[in-house]
Amino acid sequence: MISYSNKFNEEDKKGVEKETYVAFLLYLLYLVSFFLRLPARLPFLGVIRFDLLLVAVISFFIFSTKATKGSRLDSSSKYLLAIFFYSIVTLPLVEWPGSVINNGMVAFVKGAIFYFFTVNLVVNEKRLKSVISVFVVCNLVRVLEPLALNITTGYLGSATHLGGDDFSGRLAGAPVDTINPNGLAFVIATVIPFLHYIFAPVSKKTLFIYLLLIPILLYTMGLTLSRSGVLALAIIAFGIWLKSTHKFLLLVLGVVGLAVIFMNLNEVQRDRYLSIVSDDARQSSSAAGRIDGWSADFSVAMNRPIIGHGLGTSREANWNVAGRDQVSHILWAEIWQEIGLIGLILFILYLSAMIRNFREAARLIKGRLAKDDFLYRCTQAMQVWLLMNLLFSLASYGLKSYEWYLFGGLSVVLLGAVRTRITQMEEEGAPSKSTELAPVKRKFPLARRINHQN
Repeated sequence: MISYSNKFNEEDKKGVEKETYVAFLLYLLYLVSFFLRLPARLPFLGVIRFDLLLVAVISFFIFSTKATKGSRLDSSSKYLLAIFFYSIVTLPLVEWPGSVINNGMVAFVKGAIFYFFTVNLVVNEKRLKSVISVFVVCNLVRVLEPLALNITTGYLGSATHLGGDDFSGRLAGAPVDTINPNGLAFVIATVIPFLHYIFAPVSKKTLFIYLLLIPILLYTMGLTLSRSGVLALAIIAFGIWLKSTHKFLLLVLGVVGLAVIFMNLNEVQRDRYLSIVSDDARQSSSAAGRIDGWSADFSVAMNRPIIGHGLGTSREANWNVAGRDQVSHILWAEIWQEIGLIGLILFILYLSAMIRNFREAARLIKGRLAKDDFLYRCTQAMQVWLLMNLLFSLASYGLKSYEWYLFGGLSVVLLGAVRTRITQMEEEGAPSKSTELAPVKRKFPLARRINHQN
């Protein structure tokens, strides 16, 4: 959230790292608590409102440090704050202001704090590694826990209608978790790019673990019966294939893998996934219903197209306008329904800033850092994740979810870390892998007081 335009020397950087050290450790603890639902697992943590307490303490540390004084906001932060203040200013104009105050704003702040905590506390490459490690490990636990329960007890957690009086179980998150089958599929799709680009190349041992995890994750994905999850995996595979220098080999392995997977699907799973492309499958009606739902969602948005019905009111709007008791299952319709066309534009501008950060990081890295470098691999993983999540946004709500804000913050952190590394290389006289690249502009950011300015 905070930024400086002046260059920081090494002493300044060390001072910032020291000032934010305790807050950063608490942030890692918050990530663990948030993803693993520690208050649900340990009731006494729920009684003391552990997550809220952590947020309050971390915020106090951030705003009390000297590094935050005399600073300014970056463009991404401005867009997020604009959405929040826009929701306040339009309260007299929206249809359900009470819901906005009691639910919408609270949920939005819970999501947006991931951005502000990340850009203020992840101030170097080492901390970036720590955050990504905690993120991936915690989400692997979220996947493996319900799978273990399914294998040992038959746990599924959800079901889907097959037509007539028939239903089929779908694997959802563990009982203490809050994610439905599509949410569990999203978690699986999220961790795969990071396992592929960041974890697998470290050593032969990590590569073996990666090769062991992939079939487990794919099997779990099959249990979710998530069509959007399968499409997300297809996008991830396409992104990896597009970036690979071994395209033909990957194509052959992909075709063989698909054939093996399809042959091992049960009847319900085959019908479910065939319904994506076929009108003759038993579950084609539910797939068509999802498309019809998109049309209905946008019709609801057009009921109040400019201002919206109010932050956090998608479900109320759908029920009162279209008689559908659910949040819009397409991100763009959800945003339009809640904060109108003006809010949608602000959110798109925020996403555009995130995309620019990833693209700029990739541009700076090209020809300068080796392919086995952490920052290079991290950039590849985040770009593929972004591609996947843009697809998933067509099948899931997310204005108030953590992912856009955590990764928005990581885009700032990553670009800052890349600029810092390249600047250090230039100061040390390290040769670039390409001599034709333009010199790096030495802008040192914003919210992370040591790196770059959007």
